[in-house]
Amino acid sequence: MTYQAREAGLKEVEQLVHEQAVYQYLQENNEGGQMDKDQMLFLHEAISGSDLADAAAYRVVSATLYMILAHDTHEKIDEPGDVVQLTRKEQELTVLAGDFYSALYYQTLAELEMIPLLRALQSGVQETNTAKTNIYQLHVATDEEYLTQLALTNAAIFAKFAKYFMKDETFIALGCQFFLLKRLKMELATYQEIGASRLKRAYDHGYFAKEAVTNFESWLVAIIRDVKMEVERLKEESEPLSTILEKRIIEVIND
Repeated sequence: MTYQAREAGLKEVEQLVHEQAVYQYLQENNEGGQMDKDQMLFLHEAISGSDLADAAAYRVVSATLYMILAHDTHEKIDEPGDVVQLTRKEQELTVLAGDFYSALYYQTLAELEMIPLLRALQSGVQETNTAKTNIYQLHVATDEEYLTQLALTNAAIFAKFAKYFMKDETFIALGCQFFLLKRLKMELATYQEIGASRLKRAYDHGYFAKEAVTNFESWLVAIIRDVKMEVERLKEESEPLSTILEKRIIEVIND
C-alpha cells in the first residue's frame, strides 16, 4: 500500500469515528475521551495485511477505537487521592460517555459478524482492568512486572487485536512499548505541570531503586530513557513498517 493510500485509509477511519453525533456532542462538552491517533495508526498497520475489504477493515478499526475510547474515558474517573477531582455530574457524564463508546464498538462488530474478534478484544479489556488494579494496588513483585502491567493498561486491547490478525510478536511488543513510552511521557508532563502523577506511589514504594535517583522526576526520566532504547531496538527488529508508522515512532522517540 502506498503512503498516500495508507494516509487516505487513516482519514477514512477517523471520519467514521467522528461522524457519530453523540461523539461530536461529547467532544464539544469535553466529556468524552480524545481519539488516540497513534492507536489508530498501529491498528491500521495490524489489519493492513488481512483479507478484509477496505470498507470492512475501516469499520473494524473504528470499532476497536471506540473500545479504546471507552477505556480512556473511564480512565478519567478519579482514583482516591487524585489532585483534581471531578464533580458528581462530571463523573456520571464520563461513565455514560464510556458506556456509549462501548455500545458502538459492540454494535459495529456484531453487524460485521466478527464475534471471535469481539471476544478477543473483550479479553483485552479484562487484561486492561486487571493491570490497572495491579498497578494501583502495587500487586507486582519486580520492576519488570511493574512495567509490563503498566504497558498493558494502555496496550492490552491493541495486543489482542494485532494477535487476532496474526501479527508477529516483535510488532506487538513494539506497539506495547511505544504506548508505554507515551504514557510515561504523559506522566512526566503532568508531574512537571501540577506536581502529581499516578506513578508516584511506585517510586515511593521503591521500584527501580537500583537507579539510586534522588527524586521522582529523575526516576521517571531514567525509566523513559530505558523504554526509548527498547522501542528503538524493537523497531529495528520488527517486520518492515509502513513509512507513516516508522516516521511517527521516530518522532515520539526524539520528542
